[in-house]
Amino acid sequence: MTSFKVLFGSVVVGALLFISLMFWYDWSARPLTQSEIGAYMQKIEAQSQDPGAKHDLLALRAFLETDDGKPIYTVNMYNFHQVADYPKNSQFGGSGEDAYARFSKIMISLMTKRGSHPVFGSNWADPASSNWDRVVIVRYRSRRDLVDLFATDDFANASLHKWASLREHNRMLVKAVHIPDGRFLIFILSILAGLLAFLTGRVLLKRQ
Repeated sequence: MTSFKVLFGSVVVGALLFISLMFWYDWSARPLTQSEIGAYMQKIEAQSQDPGAKHDLLALRAFLETDDGKPIYTVNMYNFHQVADYPKNSQFGGSGEDAYARFSKIMISLMTKRGSHPVFGSNWADPASSNWDRVVIVRYRSRRDLVDLFATDDFANASLHKWASLREHNRMLVKAVHIPDGRFLIFILSILAGLLAFLTGRVLLKRQ
């Protein structure tokens, strides 16, 4: 009976953790209102960092005005400078990839706090079919999370590294259903199979 209580308690803790993480990861946000969009745009326009985030403000507003509260994906293609293109008075240096690593370190933290994360990244693309150095696909929990990230001083400050790193950049905004990696499904099925085997074994032992 004691082992069953331990198992039951473990399952309850696991279930609560799962529910909490799923709420954080995939909560359904209400669409942005016009007043919220205006407030975010005003905050972004007021950012004075140099070089700043270099937003296309008209395109950003149009993107926010079609918000449906659902996740959005960005497909990003990067071509890096061989030597990072920092302003002359900058204390930073290194390659374009070094500069982008500085930006990514801050960006990952900002995304994680908002239930967002990269879902695919590659540092290699076949030179016969592409001139890009890196391709990254990022899942944002909602457009609200994306613009909330844009509106932070941390993001605007980190953009110094982003623009110093990039010789060329292209981005597509898409909607998608993220299909989990097969190993993730195998892991979940294995856990469930193990739990089922444990419970079945206990029932058989009790019958003996």
